[in-house]
Amino acid sequence: MNIGVLFEIWRTKAFTILFLAGFLTSVARWFEVFLFSVIAWKLTGNSSIAALLIMLRLLGVAATGVTFSFAGAFVVRKKVVLGASLICSLCSLLVFVYSQTGSNINVFLLGLLSTLSGSLWSIDFSFRRPMLADALPKDLISAGVSLDVLSSHATRILGPLFGGIILTYFDLNVGVFFLFLLYILSVFLVSTQKGDALTTNTNSYTQSLLKVIGQTRDNVNLLSVISLTFVFNIFALPFIALISLLLIEKFNPNDFYIGMFTSLEGIGALLGGTAITVITINRKLISFISFLAIILLSISLSASSNSIFMYLFSILIFGMATACYSALQSTIIYINSIPELRSSTFSLLTIAIGCGAFGSLNIYLMSDFFTTEEISNIMAFEGLLVGLFFIIIALVRFPVPKFFEK
Repeated sequence: MNIGVLFEIWRTKAFTILFLAGFLTSVARWFEVFLFSVIAWKLTGNSSIAALLIMLRLLGVAATGVTFSFAGAFVVRKKVVLGASLICSLCSLLVFVYSQTGSNINVFLLGLLSTLSGSLWSIDFSFRRPMLADALPKDLISAGVSLDVLSSHATRILGPLFGGIILTYFDLNVGVFFLFLLYILSVFLVSTQKGDALTTNTNSYTQSLLKVIGQTRDNVNLLSVISLTFVFNIFALPFIALISLLLIEKFNPNDFYIGMFTSLEGIGALLGGTAITVITINRKLISFISFLAIILLSISLSASSNSIFMYLFSILIFGMATACYSALQSTIIYINSIPELRSSTFSLLTIAIGCGAFGSLNIYLMSDFFTTEEISNIMAFEGLLVGLFFIIIALVRFPVPKFFEK
């Protein structure tokens, strides 16, 4: 464990600025999820609208991932990040101004902002994070990326916290203006950075995509991580929405304890993210696979547990393993992609992330036939089964020792 490496990372000015830019947009993302859910509920009284907004956000992630899987090698990363953040900031400002004319914010506007925010999420992942990694010496990249991933877990707590404060002391319109401030501050920070040079590329868009796919197909690390990302986002990520429901169904605590116990997942993510930042993991791929297995098993354990203490322990482990999984995911993609294809490869990964929308659909389809406990166990079993299928495919293509290489 090397705490001193964190001080070395923070001394890199470009890293610090890009880290803060991503931190602000991540706070905006989770603040937005909370705020828009509240607004949607007040407008319609229908909780399914909140789920629809999440689905639109994830579809925005996937659509942008598809676009830049083709075009990622043909664009200047700084301009893409700046453009996406600026569009989100201006749209938030326009919605705020619209609300000040006496008009009410409607579900259509919420859907539009959610889709745009999902697109920025994809771009942040595909372009800002590689820029951040490029700012660091090679021996600090893994810890730096892990630190950036850790910040995204912290904002899962901060976003709703700020949302609660604003709704308590102000109103929904002020919340939309707060979104504008977060996005425009991120724009300012990114604008201070030197633009990366556009890579000389004689390939067509289709050739560039085929090159990315070929690189992924021929590299055990890239093939395994991208295929297993589908598993996590479809069968594990939606479980976060079920944590509080499972708690109520199994143990029926009061509202205070529901909030406190549900936050254990976020606390676990912070602990796991901190650990993965300061501990060097050499065999990254097999560790990545192991953490995904732990995530799916902890879902099943929490769903099957009849003890509140075992349930809370399982949720804590779920959060810790999720943070470690996320950090290794970004690190593996970065170090195994050739420089000119990094953004395109990250975009390919965001397609898998955006497929989390199918996970929400999966829960919706099962909700009329199964309890929350049964749905959780089914999701865990499905995830283990599909994950095993992908691993078998990789084992057919690559020798076993490849999975254990440093």
